[in-house]
Amino acid sequence: MPLNNRRNLLFIDNLETINWPGGSKRQLSSEIKLRIGVPVKVGFKELVGVEHDLQTNRTYVTGFSIDVFETAIKALPYKVHYEFFPFENANGVMAGAYNDLVYQVYLKNYDAVVGDTTITSNRSQYVDFTIPYTDLGVGMLVPNEKDNMWIFLKPLSTGLWITSAGFFILTGFIVWLIERPVNKEFQGTRWQQIGTIFWFSFSTLVFAHRERLLNNLAKFVVIIWVFVVLILTSSYTATLASMMTVKQIQLNSRGSYIGYQSGSLGVIINLNFKGIKPYRSVEEYADALSKGSKHGGVSAIIDEVPYINIFLAKYSADYSMIKTKSTTNGFAFVFPKGSKLVHDVSRQIEHMREEGKLIEMEKTWSLRKTTLMSEAATTTDPSTLDLYSFRGLFLVSGISSAFALFLFLIFSTTFRNLIRKQLQLIGRQLQR
Repeated sequence: MPLNNRRNLLFIDNLETINWPGGSKRQLSSEIKLRIGVPVKVGFKELVGVEHDLQTNRTYVTGFSIDVFETAIKALPYKVHYEFFPFENANGVMAGAYNDLVYQVYLKNYDAVVGDTTITSNRSQYVDFTIPYTDLGVGMLVPNEKDNMWIFLKPLSTGLWITSAGFFILTGFIVWLIERPVNKEFQGTRWQQIGTIFWFSFSTLVFAHRERLLNNLAKFVVIIWVFVVLILTSSYTATLASMMTVKQIQLNSRGSYIGYQSGSLGVIINLNFKGIKPYRSVEEYADALSKGSKHGGVSAIIDEVPYINIFLAKYSADYSMIKTKSTTNGFAFVFPKGSKLVHDVSRQIEHMREEGKLIEMEKTWSLRKTTLMSEAATTTDPSTLDLYSFRGLFLVSGISSAFALFLFLIFSTTFRNLIRKQLQLIGRQLQR
């Protein structure tokens, strides 16, 4: 960002009488201003970034959080005078954790904190938060599935593929056996009849069978089988779509590691993951995910949704966010207990959200990639369908086919003649 477009550390304006943090009322002068602490980050400076210009000896604070705060302050019915102070030590490194920064407000070293500060119950015991101005919750960042020419075979297990093929052929054979005596479409030479069996069997997969059935028993068998095929194809399609959307990973398997943002251990510690590694920037996230757990990286990254959106703005082609959970309360601004600014700034954030200004700011700072995430569609991982899950369907189809075949044999003239001939042959043998 060009230097002349950056915000100066100091914002000065004429002020009216306001309720100051702590409850006192007084007229502000040009020498009195809100001391606002801001975090100093290595990465994710789209949210809040601190830069020092050594030539002019001035400090500039930029980012989405700063934009939201300044827009809210400017919209207040009174004027507020403030100055940003980076929370850093002599080496230019953040002088502590986020809890330490928030606690400075309680100690009255700062009058407020502006930045990517998460609302927590512990922090709320000694400071007040505005309403959140970002998305809530955490997400899991994983590499996309690489192209696989045989991925269409993965939705079904080997046993389910074999069983399905067997039932296709068995159903075609039973229908052919029942229809052959009365239906010319199932007659012909031996090879024609074999072709008819296979054609009719597998044409039911796409409901393209054209042969007209004359026997009610054959119709009964086909109706049951078409229902089974419908369930199979629907399950196959859904599983294949899931597999082609995101990569299935087993995070609890041995050797898998999970990454998180350095300084944000509280986000992941309650999720009971083992083998965690800290990272500080978008580039470090991408490097760790590209390596994978087997080569010194990680299998997934757990972080709050705004950070993941920043990452996806740069690496959307290779990574996706899955498994979003509302386990955090979002980012908000920090003020002392009882400060009037909490209510007033919160109201302005509500207005900004209703008017669409927050969304526009998110787009400006690459915090919103709505086409990349579907929380409802990614609540579960895709897995291969096995025979055990469909045993009930095959049992119903098998019993129905066996029942129809039994009735056909009982009432079939050909079958009765065959039985009569066999009984006569047995009788003649016994008479000898």
